[in-house]
Amino acid sequence: MSTLELAAPVAAPVRPPAWRWIRLALAVAVLCYLPVVLTDRAVFGVRLSNMQLLNIGLSQVNLMLIAMLGSVSLTYLTGCAGLISIGHAAFYAVGAMAGAIVGTQWGLPFPVALLAAAGLGAVVGVLAGLPSLRVRGLYFLLSTLAMHHIAKFVLSEYQYKFFDVVGIPFQEAKLGSFVLDTPMRWYFFLLPVVILVFLGLRNSMRSREGRALLAMRDHELAATSAGIDVRVLRLKVFGLSSSIAAVAGCLYAYYMTNVNAEFFNLNFAIQFIAMIIIGGMGSLAGAAIGAALWLLLPAVITGFATQAGASGAAWAQFLSANKPQMVNLTFGVLVVLLLIFAPGGIAGLARQLRNKYLSGRGGQ
Repeated sequence: MSTLELAAPVAAPVRPPAWRWIRLALAVAVLCYLPVVLTDRAVFGVRLSNMQLLNIGLSQVNLMLIAMLGSVSLTYLTGCAGLISIGHAAFYAVGAMAGAIVGTQWGLPFPVALLAAAGLGAVVGVLAGLPSLRVRGLYFLLSTLAMHHIAKFVLSEYQYKFFDVVGIPFQEAKLGSFVLDTPMRWYFFLLPVVILVFLGLRNSMRSREGRALLAMRDHELAATSAGIDVRVLRLKVFGLSSSIAAVAGCLYAYYMTNVNAEFFNLNFAIQFIAMIIIGGMGSLAGAAIGAALWLLLPAVITGFATQAGASGAAWAQFLSANKPQMVNLTFGVLVVLLLIFAPGGIAGLARQLRNKYLSGRGGQ
């Protein structure tokens, strides 16, 4: 017999089931039709009330997409690499300042401003990651807090020197002759950016360096003994995470058309930590879901409170008169319940339900 005859047959590549392609096609169709629904407030010509649309508008969805960039970059740093940081607002501020210098002052195109934000964010991120080579835990957490205050101070001084207390103005974002001057145009620009960043980070986690990242998070000494240079890896993670956050900050500034240094306060940084806790620490999909809940749930609660207030009942009037407090209370209760009953966040809860479903099917 020849060598070819003795060789084991090569298995044919397994193709994904047809329902996966159908599910993907449906998801694409929904995402493409969603801005039309939120703009026209109708589905296939059938008018919908504000409550039927959960009091959500397209501008809120766009802000959600920008927040998703920040949340997935933070979970990549904290949940996947184990480097706790509360300085994410600092990188947003860096991106906004890069956009102001390159776009507003120098008058360069919008894509150049995004590239400048990505580059400056990476440099600042590497500098912010240097203390991680020497300190751990709370000491490193304090160093990220110091970075937050430094970045906010620099942005404040820049704003007051070249602009006014009212904030930094930004020109219209343009991609050649295509102007991002409507929420729908912004949506179809932001959505591919978020998807590309998400897929890029997910694929990086499946690579050799991604596995090294998880090994560093779970047991740094064992990772070092396996030949992983954790010092270089930390700086790489910080550089990539902060670069994405800076791009998000630049997009946020252009979308808002005017930003103030006071926007990027400590509460702004803490909200990203809340997003990844709600979604599930270490899960990129969970971080995106956490950002969606954090940005959209207040509008839903406010809409229900307004609708309830119209009924005239005493409790409904109380809800309507205390909308901000109800939003904060709902978020507080949600975080506490998740920490008690689902420490893994929404992503962890989804995994538990899926495992129970699969084990139940296996027992049939």
